[in-house]
Amino acid sequence: MIKALWFAVKVAALVALTVWIAERPGSVRLEWMDYTVTMQMGFFLLGVLLCILLTLFVYQTIRTFVDFPSSLRRYNEIKAREKGYEALTRGLTAVAAGDKKAAAAHSKKASKLLHEDTGLPLLLEAQAARLNGDEEHAAKSFVALLEDKNASFLGVRGLLQSALDSGDDEGALALAEKALDLHPHQGWILKITYDLQIRQQLWAQAQKTLSRAEKAGSVAADAARRDRLALYLAQAEKDLGDGYSSDALYMVKKAQKLEPSFVPAVMMLADYHMHAGHPRKAQNVILKTWKAAPHGALVAYWMGLQADEQAADALARLRWVERLLKQNAENARAQRVAGEIAIQAGLWGDARAFLEQALRFQPTTAVYKSLAQLEERSTHDEAAIKGWLSKAAGAPADKVWVCAQTGNIYERWSALAMPHGSFNTVVWDIPSAHYGPVVLLNEKAHMSEALIEAPDSDVA
Repeated sequence: MIKALWFAVKVAALVALTVWIAERPGSVRLEWMDYTVTMQMGFFLLGVLLCILLTLFVYQTIRTFVDFPSSLRRYNEIKAREKGYEALTRGLTAVAAGDKKAAAAHSKKASKLLHEDTGLPLLLEAQAARLNGDEEHAAKSFVALLEDKNASFLGVRGLLQSALDSGDDEGALALAEKALDLHPHQGWILKITYDLQIRQQLWAQAQKTLSRAEKAGSVAADAARRDRLALYLAQAEKDLGDGYSSDALYMVKKAQKLEPSFVPAVMMLADYHMHAGHPRKAQNVILKTWKAAPHGALVAYWMGLQADEQAADALARLRWVERLLKQNAENARAQRVAGEIAIQAGLWGDARAFLEQALRFQPTTAVYKSLAQLEERSTHDEAAIKGWLSKAAGAPADKVWVCAQTGNIYERWSALAMPHGSFNTVVWDIPSAHYGPVVLLNEKAHMSEALIEAPDSDVA
């Protein structure tokens, strides 16, 4: 519509100009030497117009002949680029399909036709080299990509993948951090950086990266909170081992502020007091926590706080566990331990009372077996013994520190689960078949490479 209107305007202007000239008669006289030419104004203007058009035609013809070599060169360059991008597309498709021969051939053709392009052709060259197992050539191509400001990230990512594949965690972390500088909000880069920092036990750096990942939405808030607790305690354990007691205490208190009832933080605070030579403070920490929320894991830790001379006497051990029960008696694990110690001391009535209380709180395999042991030691009632053992066979096991990834059982919680090295996967739970093969491991855990959301722990 606009084009038609513009054409009508131009026609109207031409008609108006023609009418204007026709209404103004006159002539033009040209004299040159002995020649005199007289013509009407209209013919004169027409002649001028024809001369202009002829001049333009001659100029354009000459220009076409002069520019022909460069035009031909530009045409050939355009055709070469078209063929180059076609080879590039086919080469990337061949890489995706795993066709080594086709990928190498198309890569060579694309590099030849697109020699001025340092982006995608170099990426294809690197990927084709990796497909053929030539990691050295691939690395050179990825390094060359770093020189292209528009494609430098492709080089960083390729080198990062090579470092990860070769197990070069230190080099991979440096590349991941460079990639993070280029794209600071990319979730997958944040996760790789976070995992590599954990693998190298760079707890402080991992805390910062976790916060960035949470803000970017690549880590859920609940998972970030659980990981943050583990990072605080891992840093505290490292500081305590390095002799930085005040720093360790600061990290433990940060963990307790985030989750006051988190039992591993309570144990680590008690560890701090024991390390500082204040066993009474360590005991008070456990008793205070036990009174508010009795957790089964605290029982074994509490028993470990006994003096050596007390640990050798059954009655002294019984009085020791009764200190817990006086603060809060509603815990099956503590009642069962008290019952087992009473059996060792020959206090049959007390033992039965403790074990019946444990049975009321949580009927587990261990409780039924302890009751069978009590019958064997006190009454020698074979029927009662068999009855308790029969119930033990179908009862659930006690909760333990178990790795949610492998099913390995640990004596204590740790941020790192050895030997596989998963991070923050040790939880207080009943070991079951869905965890995999159960293996008892006493050593502390090691580092992980994945963000794993562990099941919520229960108090028992």
